[in-house]
Amino acid sequence: MWLGIRHRVLSWVASTLPRRVLRLLPRLILSVSLAPLILQMLLAYVVGSDFRLLPAELQQAKNLLIVTAHPDDECLFFAPSILGVLDRNSDVVGGLVVMSTGNNYGIGEARKAELQGSCKALGIDEARCVALDRPEIQDNPKVWWDQVVIESIVKEYVEKWHVDAIITFDHGGVSGHINHRAVSAAVRYVKSQQEGFNIITRAKLEIHSNYAATDAHAPATYLVSTTALIRKYTFLSDLPLTSLPFSWRILQALSSRTRDPGSNYGDTALVANTWSRYLKARQAFAKHKSQYSWDRNLYLVLSRYVWFNDLRRVRRQTM
Repeated sequence: MWLGIRHRVLSWVASTLPRRVLRLLPRLILSVSLAPLILQMLLAYVVGSDFRLLPAELQQAKNLLIVTAHPDDECLFFAPSILGVLDRNSDVVGGLVVMSTGNNYGIGEARKAELQGSCKALGIDEARCVALDRPEIQDNPKVWWDQVVIESIVKEYVEKWHVDAIITFDHGGVSGHINHRAVSAAVRYVKSQQEGFNIITRAKLEIHSNYAATDAHAPATYLVSTTALIRKYTFLSDLPLTSLPFSWRILQALSSRTRDPGSNYGDTALVANTWSRYLKARQAFAKHKSQYSWDRNLYLVLSRYVWFNDLRRVRRQTM
Protein backbone atom coordinates (compact mmCIF):
# COMPACT_ATOMS: atom_id res chain seq x y z
CA MET A 1 0.00 0.00 0.00
CA TRP A 2 2.65 2.50 1.08
CA LEU A 3 4.83 1.59 -1.91
CA GLY A 4 1.91 2.32 -4.21
CA ILE A 5 1.29 5.72 -2.61
CA ARG A 6 4.99 6.58 -2.76
CA HIS A 7 5.13 5.61 -6.45
CA ARG A 8 2.11 7.80 -7.27
CA VAL A 9 3.58 10.78 -5.36
CA LEU A 10 6.93 10.47 -7.12
CA SER A 11 5.21 10.11 -10.47
CA TRP A 12 3.14 13.24 -9.78
CA VAL A 13 6.25 15.21 -8.79
CA ALA A 14 8.13 14.01 -11.87
CA SER A 15 5.28 14.96 -14.19
CA THR A 16 4.61 18.32 -12.53
CA LEU A 17 8.08 19.79 -12.03
CA PRO A 18 10.34 20.56 -14.97
CA ARG A 19 13.29 18.22 -15.34
CA ARG A 20 15.73 21.06 -14.81
CA VAL A 21 14.20 21.84 -11.44
CA LEU A 22 14.38 18.18 -10.47
CA ARG A 23 18.07 18.11 -11.36
CA LEU A 24 18.74 21.22 -9.28
CA LEU A 25 16.67 20.09 -6.29
CA PRO A 26 19.35 17.81 -4.72
CA ARG A 27 21.91 20.60 -5.00
CA LEU A 28 19.51 23.05 -3.41
CA ILE A 29 18.82 20.66 -0.52
CA LEU A 30 22.56 20.10 -0.04
CA SER A 31 23.25 23.85 -0.05
CA VAL A 32 20.51 24.56 2.50
CA SER A 33 21.85 21.75 4.70
CA LEU A 34 25.45 22.93 4.55
CA ALA A 35 24.77 26.66 5.00
CA PRO A 36 24.37 26.55 8.82
CA LEU A 37 27.52 24.45 9.21
CA ILE A 38 29.56 26.78 7.01
CA LEU A 39 28.22 29.81 8.88
CA GLN A 40 29.08 28.21 12.23
CA MET A 41 32.65 27.57 11.08
CA LEU A 42 32.91 31.10 9.73
CA LEU A 43 31.79 32.64 13.01
CA ALA A 44 33.82 30.29 15.18
CA TYR A 45 37.12 30.23 13.30
CA VAL A 46 37.32 33.24 10.97
CA VAL A 47 35.50 36.35 12.22
CA GLY A 48 34.61 35.43 15.80
CA SER A 49 37.27 37.67 17.36
CA ASP A 50 36.15 40.77 15.49
CA PHE A 51 34.83 43.45 17.84
CA ARG A 52 31.85 43.96 15.53
CA LEU A 53 30.58 40.52 16.60
CA LEU A 54 32.06 40.03 20.08
CA PRO A 55 32.44 43.49 21.67
CA ALA A 56 35.64 44.72 23.25
CA GLU A 57 33.75 45.19 26.53
CA LEU A 58 33.66 41.40 26.78
CA GLN A 59 36.88 40.39 25.04
CA GLN A 60 39.01 42.90 26.93
CA ALA A 61 37.27 42.68 30.30
CA LYS A 62 39.62 42.14 33.21
CA ASN A 63 37.05 40.40 35.40
CA LEU A 64 34.01 38.73 33.84
CA LEU A 65 31.03 37.70 35.99
CA ILE A 66 28.41 35.17 34.91
CA VAL A 67 25.23 35.26 36.99
CA THR A 68 22.95 32.20 36.89
CA ALA A 69 20.24 30.53 38.97
CA HIS A 70 21.23 26.86 39.30
CA PRO A 71 24.34 24.68 38.95
CA ASP A 72 24.59 23.47 35.31
CA ASP A 73 23.05 26.69 33.84
CA GLU A 74 26.59 27.81 33.02
CA CYS A 75 27.23 24.96 30.58
CA LEU A 76 23.69 24.41 29.27
CA PHE A 77 23.04 28.03 28.28
CA PHE A 78 26.18 30.17 28.54
CA ALA A 79 29.08 27.99 27.36
CA PRO A 80 29.63 29.70 23.97
CA SER A 81 29.78 33.12 25.68
CA ILE A 82 32.01 31.99 28.54
CA LEU A 83 34.44 30.09 26.34
CA GLY A 84 34.28 32.72 23.61
CA VAL A 85 35.66 35.29 26.04
CA LEU A 86 37.95 33.25 28.30
CA ASP A 87 39.52 31.16 25.51
CA ARG A 88 40.28 34.23 23.44
CA ASN A 89 41.94 36.21 26.22
CA SER A 90 43.81 34.40 28.98
CA ASP A 91 44.09 37.68 30.89
CA VAL A 92 40.36 37.72 31.59
CA VAL A 93 39.49 36.26 34.99
CA GLY A 94 36.13 34.50 34.88
CA GLY A 95 33.79 34.34 37.86
CA LEU A 96 30.47 32.58 38.35
CA VAL A 97 27.82 33.33 40.95
CA VAL A 98 24.97 30.80 41.08
CA MET A 99 22.08 32.06 43.18
CA SER A 100 21.15 28.63 44.55
CA THR A 101 22.60 25.14 45.00
CA GLY A 102 19.73 23.60 43.03
CA ASN A 103 18.39 21.90 46.14
CA ASN A 104 14.81 21.43 44.94
CA TYR A 105 15.23 17.64 45.17
CA GLY A 106 17.46 17.63 48.23
CA ILE A 107 20.79 17.18 46.46
CA GLY A 108 22.07 20.74 46.73
CA GLU A 109 25.39 19.82 48.33
CA ALA A 110 26.17 17.30 45.60
CA ARG A 111 25.33 19.82 42.89
CA LYS A 112 27.44 22.45 44.60
CA ALA A 113 30.44 20.09 44.52
CA GLU A 114 29.79 19.19 40.87
CA LEU A 115 29.83 22.88 39.96
CA GLN A 116 33.53 23.12 40.79
CA GLY A 117 34.40 20.56 38.12
CA SER A 118 32.28 22.38 35.58
CA CYS A 119 33.99 25.69 36.34
CA LYS A 120 37.40 24.10 35.86
CA ALA A 121 36.36 22.67 32.48
CA LEU A 122 35.11 26.08 31.32
CA GLY A 123 38.21 27.95 32.51
CA ILE A 124 36.41 29.81 35.30
CA ASP A 125 38.62 30.66 38.28
CA GLU A 126 37.87 27.98 40.90
CA ALA A 127 38.18 30.56 43.67
CA ARG A 128 35.41 32.52 41.93
CA CYS A 129 33.03 29.61 41.40
CA VAL A 130 30.27 30.21 43.95
CA ALA A 131 26.92 28.53 44.56
CA LEU A 132 24.94 30.35 47.23
CA ASP A 133 22.62 28.78 49.77
CA ARG A 134 20.50 31.67 50.99
CA PRO A 135 17.14 30.83 52.61
CA GLU A 136 15.40 33.61 50.63
CA ILE A 137 16.42 32.24 47.23
CA GLN A 138 16.11 28.47 47.27
CA ASP A 139 15.61 26.51 44.04
CA ASN A 140 11.86 26.36 43.42
CA PRO A 141 10.11 26.45 40.02
CA LYS A 142 7.03 28.02 41.60
CA VAL A 143 8.62 30.91 43.50
CA TRP A 144 9.68 34.29 42.15
CA TRP A 145 12.91 35.17 43.95
CA ASP A 146 13.40 38.43 45.84
CA GLN A 147 15.00 40.77 43.32
CA VAL A 148 16.33 43.11 45.98
CA VAL A 149 18.32 40.25 47.53
CA ILE A 150 19.69 39.18 44.15
CA GLU A 151 20.68 42.73 43.23
CA SER A 152 22.52 43.18 46.53
CA ILE A 153 24.42 39.91 45.94
CA VAL A 154 25.43 40.95 42.43
CA LYS A 155 26.64 44.32 43.71
CA GLU A 156 28.63 42.58 46.44
CA TYR A 157 30.53 40.37 43.99
CA VAL A 158 30.99 43.15 41.45
CA GLU A 159 32.81 45.15 44.12
CA LYS A 160 34.64 42.17 45.61
CA TRP A 161 36.00 40.88 42.30
CA HIS A 162 36.29 44.28 40.52
CA VAL A 163 33.95 43.06 37.78
CA ASP A 164 33.82 45.08 34.56
CA ALA A 165 31.47 42.86 32.52
CA ILE A 166 28.44 40.72 33.37
CA ILE A 167 26.64 38.01 31.38
CA THR A 168 23.26 36.69 32.53
CA PHE A 169 19.76 35.69 31.37
CA ASP A 170 17.43 37.94 29.44
CA HIS A 171 13.77 38.47 30.42
CA GLY A 172 12.78 35.00 29.14
CA GLY A 173 15.39 33.17 31.17
CA VAL A 174 16.23 31.01 28.10
CA SER A 175 14.10 28.10 29.36
CA GLY A 176 11.36 30.24 30.90
CA HIS A 177 12.17 28.99 34.42
CA ILE A 178 10.79 31.45 36.96
CA ASN A 179 14.09 31.54 38.91
CA HIS A 180 16.01 32.38 35.72
CA ARG A 181 13.63 35.24 34.98
CA ALA A 182 13.92 36.58 38.50
CA VAL A 183 17.72 36.68 38.19
CA SER A 184 17.40 38.59 34.92
CA ALA A 185 14.87 41.03 36.34
CA ALA A 186 17.14 41.80 39.28
CA VAL A 187 20.16 42.54 37.10
CA ARG A 188 18.68 44.22 34.04
CA TYR A 189 16.44 47.28 34.03
CA VAL A 190 12.91 46.57 35.18
CA LYS A 191 10.47 49.24 36.26
CA SER A 192 7.12 47.58 35.89
CA GLN A 193 4.87 45.05 37.49
CA GLN A 194 6.61 41.85 38.51
CA GLU A 195 6.42 38.99 36.02
CA GLY A 196 4.58 36.81 38.52
CA PHE A 197 2.12 36.90 41.36
CA ASN A 198 2.35 36.90 45.08
CA ILE A 199 1.27 33.31 45.74
CA ILE A 200 -0.81 34.27 48.78
CA THR A 201 -2.50 37.49 47.69
CA ARG A 202 -2.46 36.73 43.92
CA ALA A 203 -1.65 40.39 43.41
CA LYS A 204 0.97 41.73 41.04
CA LEU A 205 3.88 43.42 42.72
CA GLU A 206 5.59 46.65 41.72
CA ILE A 207 9.31 46.18 41.13
CA HIS A 208 11.90 48.92 40.75
CA SER A 209 15.12 47.06 39.93
CA ASN A 210 17.43 49.15 37.79
CA TYR A 211 20.98 48.04 38.55
CA ALA A 212 22.55 47.46 35.13
CA ALA A 213 20.69 50.28 33.42
CA THR A 214 20.94 53.15 35.86
CA ASP A 215 23.60 52.41 38.47
CA ALA A 216 26.69 54.40 37.53
CA HIS A 217 28.93 51.74 39.05
CA ALA A 218 27.33 48.80 37.23
CA PRO A 219 29.56 47.11 34.65
CA ALA A 220 28.57 46.48 31.05
CA THR A 221 25.87 43.81 31.15
CA TYR A 222 24.97 41.39 28.34
CA LEU A 223 21.91 39.13 28.27
CA VAL A 224 21.74 35.80 26.43
CA SER A 225 18.70 35.91 24.16
CA THR A 226 15.70 33.63 24.62
CA THR A 227 14.13 32.15 21.50
CA ALA A 228 10.87 30.35 20.73
CA LEU A 229 10.80 26.69 21.74
CA ILE A 230 10.84 25.43 18.17
CA ARG A 231 14.09 27.32 17.51
CA LYS A 232 15.91 26.07 20.60
CA TYR A 233 16.34 22.47 19.49
CA THR A 234 17.28 22.80 15.83
CA PHE A 235 21.02 22.11 16.09
CA LEU A 236 22.62 24.75 13.83
CA SER A 237 19.55 25.34 11.69
CA ASP A 238 18.59 28.47 13.63
CA LEU A 239 21.98 30.12 13.08
CA PRO A 240 21.20 31.69 9.67
CA LEU A 241 18.06 33.32 11.10
CA THR A 242 19.93 34.48 14.23
CA SER A 243 22.75 35.85 12.07
CA LEU A 244 20.52 37.97 9.83
CA PRO A 245 20.77 41.12 12.00
CA PHE A 246 24.56 40.65 11.99
CA SER A 247 24.89 40.15 8.22
CA TRP A 248 26.47 43.53 7.48
CA ARG A 249 28.89 43.20 10.38
CA ILE A 250 29.89 39.70 9.25
CA LEU A 251 30.58 41.00 5.73
CA GLN A 252 32.58 43.91 7.15
CA ALA A 253 34.59 41.53 9.32
CA LEU A 254 35.37 39.38 6.29
CA SER A 255 36.50 42.33 4.22
CA SER A 256 38.47 44.21 6.87
CA ARG A 257 39.27 42.98 10.36
CA THR A 258 39.07 45.54 13.13
CA ARG A 259 40.52 45.51 16.61
CA ASP A 260 39.50 49.05 17.46
CA PRO A 261 37.90 48.79 20.91
CA GLY A 262 36.75 52.38 20.83
CA SER A 263 34.28 51.99 17.97
CA ASN A 264 30.58 51.49 18.62
CA TYR A 265 29.17 48.49 16.81
CA GLY A 266 25.78 48.35 18.50
CA ASP A 267 24.34 46.65 21.55
CA THR A 268 24.34 43.06 20.31
CA ALA A 269 26.87 40.24 20.16
CA LEU A 270 27.10 36.89 18.39
CA VAL A 271 29.53 34.16 19.46
CA ALA A 272 29.87 30.58 18.19
CA ASN A 273 31.72 27.60 19.63
CA THR A 274 34.60 25.99 17.83
CA TRP A 275 34.64 22.20 17.92
CA SER A 276 37.14 22.20 20.81
CA ARG A 277 35.01 24.66 22.79
CA TYR A 278 31.93 22.56 22.17
CA LEU A 279 33.78 19.55 23.60
CA LYS A 280 34.73 21.64 26.63
CA ALA A 281 31.05 22.47 27.14
CA ARG A 282 30.24 18.76 27.08
CA GLN A 283 33.07 18.07 29.52
CA ALA A 284 31.70 20.76 31.82
CA PHE A 285 28.22 19.25 31.85
CA ALA A 286 29.65 15.77 32.39
CA LYS A 287 30.80 17.00 35.81
CA HIS A 288 27.13 17.46 36.75
CA LYS A 289 26.65 13.72 37.18
CA SER A 290 23.44 14.11 39.18
CA GLN A 291 21.86 15.88 36.20
CA TYR A 292 23.13 13.63 33.42
CA SER A 293 20.39 11.72 31.57
CA TRP A 294 19.54 10.61 28.05
CA ASP A 295 17.48 13.72 27.31
CA ARG A 296 20.26 16.01 28.52
CA ASN A 297 22.65 14.09 26.28
CA LEU A 298 20.31 14.81 23.38
CA TYR A 299 20.13 18.46 24.47
CA LEU A 300 23.92 18.72 24.20
CA VAL A 301 23.64 17.89 20.50
CA LEU A 302 20.45 19.64 19.41
CA SER A 303 20.32 22.80 21.51
CA ARG A 304 21.47 26.00 19.85
CA TYR A 305 22.71 27.21 23.25
CA VAL A 306 25.66 24.82 23.30
CA TRP A 307 26.71 25.88 19.80
CA PHE A 308 26.17 29.65 19.76
CA ASN A 309 24.80 32.57 21.76
CA ASP A 310 23.40 35.90 20.68
CA LEU A 311 23.43 38.56 23.36
CA ARG A 312 22.04 42.02 23.90
CA ARG A 313 23.61 44.73 26.03
CA VAL A 314 21.53 46.43 28.72
CA ARG A 315 21.27 50.06 27.68
CA ARG A 316 21.90 52.82 30.14
CA GLN A 317 18.73 54.66 31.12
CA THR A 318 18.58 58.33 31.98
CA MET A 319 16.83 59.03 35.26
